[in-house]
Amino acid sequence: MPASKLPAANNLDNEKRSFADVVHQSLSFDSSEESSRLILELLDTRWVQRLRRIRQTGNTHLVYMYAEHSRFGHSLGVAYLASLLMSQLENRHRTQIREFRNAVAAAALLHDLGHTAPGSHLAEHIWNPDIKGQHEKISVRVVKEDAEIQGILSRYGRELGSQVAAILSGSAEVPRWTRDIISGDGWNADRGNWSIVDSAMCCVHYGRYNVHALIDAFRLTDNEELVIQENRLDALTHFFVARDSMYRQVYQHRVLQAVDALTEKVALRLRDVIENEGADNSRLFLDESMIEVIAAKNRIHFLPLTDIYNMTDNWWYYHNERWCQCEDPVLRDLSSRLIDRRLLKTLRMPSDKLEKEQLLRQLHHTCESLGFEPRYYLSTVSSSDLHRKKLESPPKVMLESGKIVSVTDVEPMIASILEKSSIPREWVVVPRAVKEHWAKMYI
Repeated sequence: MPASKLPAANNLDNEKRSFADVVHQSLSFDSSEESSRLILELLDTRWVQRLRRIRQTGNTHLVYMYAEHSRFGHSLGVAYLASLLMSQLENRHRTQIREFRNAVAAAALLHDLGHTAPGSHLAEHIWNPDIKGQHEKISVRVVKEDAEIQGILSRYGRELGSQVAAILSGSAEVPRWTRDIISGDGWNADRGNWSIVDSAMCCVHYGRYNVHALIDAFRLTDNEELVIQENRLDALTHFFVARDSMYRQVYQHRVLQAVDALTEKVALRLRDVIENEGADNSRLFLDESMIEVIAAKNRIHFLPLTDIYNMTDNWWYYHNERWCQCEDPVLRDLSSRLIDRRLLKTLRMPSDKLEKEQLLRQLHHTCESLGFEPRYYLSTVSSSDLHRKKLESPPKVMLESGKIVSVTDVEPMIASILEKSSIPREWVVVPRAVKEHWAKMYI
């Protein structure tokens, strides 16, 4: 439907709106352009506004103090980068882009609706440990079931809601490039935004790269694949280095992993207490949504959307604040450590198997001797290039001859970065008192 025939909504006619941005200075959307108008309408829906209450980098604010930013800003940034890329591609692939431009724009903004607390991706390990990709499934549910979002999408096209859901679910019902712009291998608008924005908000430089050089270099092949031109391999390599550095220096920071381990122990103790006492008879504070979450037993993607909507960081931290005064001594202590930042400490795990087993036995005994039940106070974590374990194919490159090849065939540095490390980096996580006592006894 042409933009001129679209019904007026939210006083967006011929309006250009800009949002201050930590990286790009401003993100601008011109409502005279149809997909930008769609983004601006969706921006004011309750599910998108909810993202202001979901931290983009989970517990990272307890390591990098300014990393308090939300998935709202990230999602708007993804929509902005996706729009820039589609504008560039439309100059050469007008017909293909125009048919799906609205769907890609909406999917870019809505791709993270399914994230929940605590810690976004960490929440999937806590609430859905045996099921992967749950936030994507929830995002699709919201797009399909929320009347407000469906009402907006339907005004822009009868099939638009189905197209957005297909993009978010990775369905072959839509061209591959529509998915690749948001979640494809190598650079995409999602990774392209969080790498550089998270870097800025953590006050580090690891994640910065030349984003505009990359956007200008993408093309569509005849079989609708998104590829990058050979003359911009330097920019793509820079991005891979930036992304790898963000994982190693920020997302896999050993203190952050200790915080995440503590958060998992809070949830573990919570489940154990409720299993022993029952949610109805529990002396813990539990709102109705928390009761439903615990009862769901690793299947929160089947919860009513009203409960999922409530699962924000505000909701999680309020529960922990209440648990700081609960009668259960273990949950009270664990929640207090999280709220007051009395974090668990880390010890590097030896690479030798026998030494590793000996260390764990020593720490287990030390925990018990000091009154810390190992089930809740002893953890092991790994920072062995978790991002390299994902199922990811190398991005494609269009050589000057027109031939399409894998980037690993022409760029050794990217090939090296994509390889899984054979050297593990593992840590044991224990209370400070346990670490100090162990050092006195065994070193």
